[in-house]
Amino acid sequence: MPHFRVSYVVSAPDEAGAREIVDALCLEQTVELPLALVPPGTWINEHVVAKCESLRRRVAQPSKPAAGDVRWDAVVRYNDDTSGGELPQLLNVIFGNTSIKENVMVDDVMLSPTLLGKFLGPRFGTSGLREALGVPRGAMLMTALKPMGTSVEKLAAMAYDFAKGGIDIIKDDHGLANQRYAPYEERVRACCAAVKKANKETGRKCVYAPCLNAPAHLVVSRARFAKAAGAGAVLMIPGITGLDSARALAEDPDFALPIICHPAILGAMLGGGSEDECRGFSHKALLGVLPRLAGCDATIFPSFGGRFGFSERECLDILEGSRRRMGSMPAILPCPGGGMTMEKVKVMRDTYGEDVCFLIGGSLIGHSDDLVANAKHFMKIAGRTDLYGPLERAPGRSDHHAGRTHPAYATDASGDTLDRLKKQMATMEANLSKVTEMYLASEKARAEAAKHAAGHAGAHAAAHAASAPAPGSTLAPGVKAPPTPVEGNYSKVFHRPEDRPEDWTWERIPQEMYKQDGGSFKGCSRFELLGKRGESTVFHVRYFEVEPGGWTTLEHHRHEHAVVGLRGEGVIQLGPHVYPVRVGDCAYTAPGDTHQLRNESNAPFGFVCVVAADRDRPVEVDPSAFLKSAAAKHALQHGMRDALEQQAKHRAEHAKAAGAAGAVAEGSACEWKPGAKKKAAAAAAAVESGSACEWTPGKKHGH
Repeated sequence: MPHFRVSYVVSAPDEAGAREIVDALCLEQTVELPLALVPPGTWINEHVVAKCESLRRRVAQPSKPAAGDVRWDAVVRYNDDTSGGELPQLLNVIFGNTSIKENVMVDDVMLSPTLLGKFLGPRFGTSGLREALGVPRGAMLMTALKPMGTSVEKLAAMAYDFAKGGIDIIKDDHGLANQRYAPYEERVRACCAAVKKANKETGRKCVYAPCLNAPAHLVVSRARFAKAAGAGAVLMIPGITGLDSARALAEDPDFALPIICHPAILGAMLGGGSEDECRGFSHKALLGVLPRLAGCDATIFPSFGGRFGFSERECLDILEGSRRRMGSMPAILPCPGGGMTMEKVKVMRDTYGEDVCFLIGGSLIGHSDDLVANAKHFMKIAGRTDLYGPLERAPGRSDHHAGRTHPAYATDASGDTLDRLKKQMATMEANLSKVTEMYLASEKARAEAAKHAAGHAGAHAAAHAASAPAPGSTLAPGVKAPPTPVEGNYSKVFHRPEDRPEDWTWERIPQEMYKQDGGSFKGCSRFELLGKRGESTVFHVRYFEVEPGGWTTLEHHRHEHAVVGLRGEGVIQLGPHVYPVRVGDCAYTAPGDTHQLRNESNAPFGFVCVVAADRDRPVEVDPSAFLKSAAAKHALQHGMRDALEQQAKHRAEHAKAAGAAGAVAEGSACEWKPGAKKKAAAAAAAVESGSACEWTPGKKHGH
């Protein structure tokens, strides 16, 4: 049965206190009853009550903690059915009543593929907005029409100037609604007409985005009016009108305009901040993940260094939530703003890169009285080169250029630029000639070498060396195709040794360590078969082998993977349950599920694991804590307790031998990359002498 996961941050003085909070949360967010009324073993407990999958001390602790304020990371699993497949109920299950309590923050939300499929998500996203705005590269730019109290005529004049100057998105300030000094319908008509006029003159695709801050029964009708009037996007305030109103509009096929999320009111639901409060939602979840789930195509947030107090780390977390993999949903456009000035654009570029939309309002308006010039200055400092639209005449460009159809992102070429381009073309042609000469010379040398070899080896050998087999001819039995390349994005085949069918190795592929530390696993090694040698696959294919009595790391992560048994037999732990894996058996690990593979037989256990190439770092689970949690809620299968207790003992012994730093695995089979040659040689020696899983950098092993 599919599940979704929520990662919470909990404040408690010790692990027992944290577990008490999380156990209460599991009940509060689902059945809102004491455990005694829904005890383990009942259908509701097994299928409705949430389950804590992991609890561990958080790496990042408050810089100035209050007494007893220790932070803990908890991952809680919910049955998909508890959400009803609807966004309002999903939000209710995620935080609901617990949002009223203290010392809990929603850090992240990881939905199952099944639940993600209930939501269409953004219609445009970053790539769709680039296409709609005609900005294939570079930062996009946004500004706001303000202040409240400005007449319709003046707002429309501002919209025209900003579009004439090249600002991609001209939005209403979020305070513009339906006030008497600029009524909604009158303002929308005028501003749409103004931007359309500017686009006709410049050849650009700038858009006007009116604000849909309206009573619930008017949100959809105002959105449709905006589209009919020629708006290119809309601004929504989910903190006021609700995330689900954005979702409904995004999924309406008759609307089909980009939706920009404004964070007003949502600040009351945020945790973190300068006081590092353990409450509300994280910036990543509230301003990145949830707007994306609701179908917003862009998310506005206050950048660090402005007047709102967001930290740089919190802003980068919003970017992560906006871009990370969420099924088939496209990444959405992060829009840092919030009191940003022209002087801070360079810092924003250095921090966020170019795949964003910079929002500047007051500083852009106040830079000078010439809003067109202000807009072009904004474009220039943001790194844009299309300072003039395809239909505009730039200084130094002759009349015959004006009116010609150009690419949407063309640059203005001065005489010096054209001379430089001509020189570059001449150089490229000269280089091509040299390459051609080198190729012809090498072919001539090859033919001469073949002829020379023929003089010494006889006519038959000469014929064989000088030319390849004739097309259409049949090769003699036993003549094999040439070996395929190892590196690069070429079709390739890797064979197991023909003379050693019992040997599960692959020619030209080295055996590697399972991970860089042996505290969390035992007796494991791996082969990276496909995906890490230049192939363009979106997945990696790996072969893992576990020695008798060995095990992989007990862990969970946000990506999924598939396992197929190839050699021997073992077991797979999926949450609190254990299943056999024999040759040909397939196993799927859903995102967030705690899992492990073990070899309880007397022969090697080998399996293929297919995983996404772009994936998150796994989180190791303490076997003792997992055993305690599972035993409190489930009957344990035979052998599970012994296996986890043995792992806990191994982990403790490894930590004692290697020091505290070695107690937790520092790498992962999901993202380990070969290191320096010396370490690789040491790893190979460890494989030859014993088990790579026991290899520790800098230590010699005698087994």
